[in-house]
Amino acid sequence: MMPAQRWSSCVLLSVLASSALLAGPYPASASPAPRHSTGDSGRAVVSIASGGYSGYALLRNGQVWAWGDDLEGQIGVAGQWYQSTLPVEVRDLPRATAIAGGMNTAYALLRNGTVWAWGDDAQDELGAGDEPQEVPVPVHPLSKIVALDPGAFTVYALRRDGTVWAWGDNDFGQLGSGSLDPLPGTPHEVVRLRTVRSVAGGSSDGYALLRNGTVWAWGDNSLGQLGIPPCISSGGPHSTCLLSSVPVQVRAIAHAIALTSSFDTAYALLRNGTVWAWGDNSLGELGDGTHHAFSDKPVRVRGLDHIVAIAAGSETCYALDGEGNLWAWGYGAYGQLGNARAASSDVPVRVQKVGHVVEVAGGGDMAYALDRDGNLWAWGYGGYGQLGDGYLVSLDVPTQVVGLPKL
Repeated sequence: MMPAQRWSSCVLLSVLASSALLAGPYPASASPAPRHSTGDSGRAVVSIASGGYSGYALLRNGQVWAWGDDLEGQIGVAGQWYQSTLPVEVRDLPRATAIAGGMNTAYALLRNGTVWAWGDDAQDELGAGDEPQEVPVPVHPLSKIVALDPGAFTVYALRRDGTVWAWGDNDFGQLGSGSLDPLPGTPHEVVRLRTVRSVAGGSSDGYALLRNGTVWAWGDNSLGQLGIPPCISSGGPHSTCLLSSVPVQVRAIAHAIALTSSFDTAYALLRNGTVWAWGDNSLGELGDGTHHAFSDKPVRVRGLDHIVAIAAGSETCYALDGEGNLWAWGYGAYGQLGNARAASSDVPVRVQKVGHVVEVAGGGDMAYALDRDGNLWAWGYGGYGQLGDGYLVSLDVPTQVVGLPKL
């Protein structure tokens, strides 16, 4: 059975992250992990990202390689058809410093602070018109960007001056403009935000971590994703008990150092190494051992300490501890928890067969991990070839992505 086309972050990080982009003095939305090295393996991968059902690798020389779903051109190779089970180089892209994936769109951040994008543009995710692009195009008029994190169909970019810019879908006010009206596809500044340290995109929500350690959110609040009760008005223009078109503070979160978001659940990593979650919990996404429908108050994810990075998939979250061990919880029907079981878990479980991890990215029912030797691992749903091992099968333990060049 094919999973529904639902969003990950991330990104994301983008996911992703999250899988978030970072180029400059600000930490990404998936918190800083130990500095990694390609070691003696000769492999060239320095960073990873995931879109809906596609994977991305950034090489040491600035090249970007992609694999998996290509129905909307998100592999970035003109003429590529449907999918690729092995990595291929994204063509016509200047040398990148960071990468990220949206639902069906991919992004690269260049050293000069500009952003390039390719793939679907149904919701103006490319910021360059309304036509899908099989090869990268620049997002105008962005400049001085230091980090980027896409949601499902809305993208958030952090400028060097601490402001946040957004483009794409605005059905729930997730552009943060103070309005629910559709806006032109070009980026617009999110209101009320300054001194932002990192950003994260969810399904229909945006999140910002400020330099003072507080977290702010905007967009859909039907499951408490903004950290406020759905039955109380969030107080901004065009706001109801179910959404806010302007950022509101997530209460009870302080001293945060990183953010990530899954489909309808948000996560914050605190300075003390603990992880907190709020929003949807229908599949155990909060990781606190409960099965209540949602929580508009942040709860602590059970059993996690000394965490250094977090990333979320569509309804699954991943946490990396200081010893390079990887933990996962939430939806697991396609093996995306990586613990040799095709089952969900409402508490963190150890991802097997991979260690010394330095970066993790969650996607649409699958995940990627980069180890300190530069090896890239994948697990979960593989129906589009997004595990990068040459096959169209799903796996409940990590397998190595093959076919990436060595530099």
